[in-house]
Order: sequence, then structure tokens, then C-alpha cells
Amino acid sequence: MPAAGRLVFLQETGFGLAVAVLIDATLVRSVLVPAATRLLGGWNWYLPRWLGWLPKLRIEGAAPAPAPARAEPEREPQPAR
Repeated sequence: MPAAGRLVFLQETGFGLAVAVLIDATLVRSVLVPAATRLLGGWNWYLPRWLGWLPKLRIEGAAPAPAPARAEPEREPQPAR
């Protein structure tokens, strides 16, 4: 069994990392991050002025252009009566 070896330092490190990943995956990402996002509200997405040079990326893409007004369909000339 590899875990029963004499490298106690590696066993302790592996166990510590496993516990840290478990705590991060369960508590931090499922409870603390959503709670902090909710509490901070708009401040959660605050960008400092000195980072204003960054390009503005839109995940959803550019806003769609407004559709032009529909013109009335052309009518065929009616024969004189």
C-alpha cells in the first residue's frame, strides 16, 4: 500500500491537501462566495479607475441593432374604372 509507506511528510501533505480541497469545494464555493456576492451587490463588480484601460468584453455579444421601421408594402396600381 502506497499510503502505508515511511514518507510521513508526504502522507501528511496529501491528507492536508485533500482536506483543503474538500473544504474549498463545499464551504467556500457553495456558501461563502454566493453569500459575499449577495451582500456586496453592485460593489461585487467594481472596477478601479486605474484598470479603465482594460478592453470592455461582452460575453453576450454586442447589443442587437434596433430593427428598422417597417415600410408599407407597395400597392399595385388599380386599373381606372
